[in-house]
Amino acid sequence: MKTSKLLLPYGFKCAGLWILAVAVVLLLVYSIVPDGMLCSSWNDFRALFGLERIRVENFPFTGGFSADSDLVNSFIWVLFVVGGVFIGFSRNRSEDEFIEHLRYESLILSLYFNCILLVAAIVFVWGLSFVSVMMFNMFSTLYFFIICFYVRLFINKRSLGNEE
Repeated sequence: MKTSKLLLPYGFKCAGLWILAVAVVLLLVYSIVPDGMLCSSWNDFRALFGLERIRVENFPFTGGFSADSDLVNSFIWVLFVVGGVFIGFSRNRSEDEFIEHLRYESLILSLYFNCILLVAAIVFVWGLSFVSVMMFNMFSTLYFFIICFYVRLFINKRSLGNEE
C-alpha cells in the first residue's frame, strides 16, 4: 500500500517545527502572565467578533461555565495540532518502503499506548480531572506517533551506521 501520496511535502516539517515552537512559547507566556493581563487585552479582539463572553448554560455536570480566555487557549491548542500534523505526516528526504513500514508500525504502537493510557485513565481518574485527562488523550496519539517514529528511525539509522 502506497501511503506516500497522502504525506505532506518535506518542507512542511520545518514549518511544523516553527509552529510548534510558537505554540510552546505562547503556552509558556500564557501560563506565566497573570490572568487579568491577557484577558483584558484580548477583550477588544473578541468584541469585534461578538465573542465577549461565551456562556453555556445548563452544561452537564458543571451547572454552566463561562470561557473568558478560551480564545487564547484554543489558538494555542490549534497550533499544537497543526504543528504536530506537519511534523508527523510530512515526507522524509528519502521516503522508501522501510520508512513507510516504520511509519505504519509507529502508528500502531502509538495507538496501543494511547489505548492503554485511556483504560488506565478510565479506571483511576474520576470527576472533573477526567476531562483534563481526555483533553490530553486527544493530542497524545499524534505526539506518541511522532516520538515513536523518530526514535525508531534514529535507532535504525544508527544501527545501519554501525554495520558499515
